[in-house]
Amino acid sequence: MKKVTSILLICFIISTVLTGCSTQTEPQKQTSSTTVTTMIGNPWSNCDSIEEAESVTGFEFGLSAAIGDSYNAVTIRTMKNELIEVVYSNGDVEVCIRKQKGEGQDISGDYNNYETCTETDFDCGGTLIEYTNSDNKALKQLISYNGFSWSLVALDGYSELSDMDLVNMILEQK
Repeated sequence: MKKVTSILLICFIISTVLTGCSTQTEPQKQTSSTTVTTMIGNPWSNCDSIEEAESVTGFEFGLSAAIGDSYNAVTIRTMKNELIEVVYSNGDVEVCIRKQKGEGQDISGDYNNYETCTETDFDCGGTLIEYTNSDNKALKQLISYNGFSWSLVALDGYSELSDMDLVNMILEQK
């Protein structure tokens, strides 16, 4: 009988060991919620000069770092090597001017609603679309000319600098 008990004990130990080695544990269930965050890269690249921005995009911006006596470039940058943006300021008013290859595009990034929209065709082949409000406080101009799209945006208007002077500066480019 001792022999039978010993054999049963050995069989029990062997089966326990083998069973323990072959069992799989279930993966732990997650009890807390996990938030996945996806970051989008900044498409803008800052530049130290208009010349640097022109080098990055491969085309000339055509306006200098200073416009008139009081407007100076405060921000110069490019987007995806396709668009140049220069923000000019006189201390009170900022005008954001953008240029990109291809005509007829709204590259302004300004999606406000405006009360008035007028379109003007010029003899040189350029087109100007101007958006304003009745108080003339907001202004967005889109210019298509010579294979390029331009946008000029000044949410407070830029009455100190003649609107048409800027447009003419752009239309004088070849």
